[in-house]
Amino acid sequence: MNRLSVFCMSLAFAATTALSAAVADEPVKLRFGTVGVGSAWYNYGAGIADLVGPKLPKGSTIDVLPIAGGVGNIKLIQNGEAELGISFAVTSAEACGGFGTFPEKQDKVMGLIGGLDTYYFGTFVTKSSGVTSWQDIVDGKNKFHLLTTKAGGTGEQAVRQVLSLMGSSKDDVAAKGGMIEPSTRSGTAEIIKDGQADGWAHVVTKGHPAATQITTVNDMIMIPLPDDVIKGMVEKYGWSAVTVPPNTFKGQTEPVKTVRAASNILIAKSVPDDVAYTFAKMLVENAAALPKIHAALSDFDPKMAADPALNGNCPIHPGAAKYYREAGLMK
Repeated sequence: MNRLSVFCMSLAFAATTALSAAVADEPVKLRFGTVGVGSAWYNYGAGIADLVGPKLPKGSTIDVLPIAGGVGNIKLIQNGEAELGISFAVTSAEACGGFGTFPEKQDKVMGLIGGLDTYYFGTFVTKSSGVTSWQDIVDGKNKFHLLTTKAGGTGEQAVRQVLSLMGSSKDDVAAKGGMIEPSTRSGTAEIIKDGQADGWAHVVTKGHPAATQITTVNDMIMIPLPDDVIKGMVEKYGWSAVTVPPNTFKGQTEPVKTVRAASNILIAKSVPDDVAYTFAKMLVENAAALPKIHAALSDFDPKMAADPALNGNCPIHPGAAKYYREAGLMK
C-alpha cells in the first residue's frame, strides 16, 4: 500500500472518529415514565435522573413523568411517548413476549437494568371491616369496598389476576354487594379514613410512601393470598412466592404469604447506545448510593443487573449490553 493510500485511510478514520464523537456529544431529551408523584417509582426516577443526568452530553434533559405504571410505561415507550420507563419483570415479560396484557410483542422496548428492588403484592384492610381473607373480598362480605390503582398499573393487573384464579371478577364482586375500583394514591388514605372504602391492594415495597400513609392514618391489617392462588400467580403469571417478614408494614405483626415482583427499567430501542451505556454504568457502579434515593433500592444487586429474568426476558439494549460485557456481568 503506498503512502497516499495510507494517508487517505488515516483521514477517513479520523473523520469517522470525529463524527462518532460529535454524535455522542449531541444532547438528548429523555422522558422517563414512572407513576404518581409521591410513589416509590417517582422517587426512583427523580433520583436516577439526578445521578445520571450530569454524565450525559451537555444540554441533555431527563423529564421524569408522574405516569403511567408498569403496563402504561411500556405502552409509552412503544408509542414513542417516552424513552425510559419503570416496570416489573413480570409485566415486561408479557410485553416483550407478546402475551397476557400485550397481545403483540412490544418491539420498540428493550431492557436496560433489572432487579432494582422487591415489591410485594399487598392487600391491606381495615380491622373494622371484619374482612380477614381474599375469600371475604370475593364474597362481598359486609359490602367490602376495595381500592386499587388505575388500569395500567401493575397493582390493578394483579387484582384482576387474583380474582380470575378465584373464579371471580370485579363484576362478580359487585353483584354480591362489594366493590373494587381504582383510586389515586394521594387520596386513598383519607378515603379509607372517611369510611368511603375499606381496603387497598397494590404492589408495595418496604418504605412505600402510599402504604406507609395508609397504614399510619388507618388501623389496618395485611391479609395473605390463598395457597392455590399463589401457585397460580407463579405458574400462570410469572410472579414469585414470598412471605413478607413481620412488621414490614405498620399493623402487620405476623408473616404474610403473598407474591412478589422486582422493578426494572426499560428503554426505547431508538435511544443512542452511548446513552444506554451511561445509564447502565452509573447505576451499577453507584449501587451503594442508590438506597439514598429510596430504601427499597438497598435490595439491588448489581451483579444481577443484566439477568434475563429480572429484565423480563426483554432484549438488552446494545449500549447497556456493551457495558455489561465490559463489567463481566454478561457474556
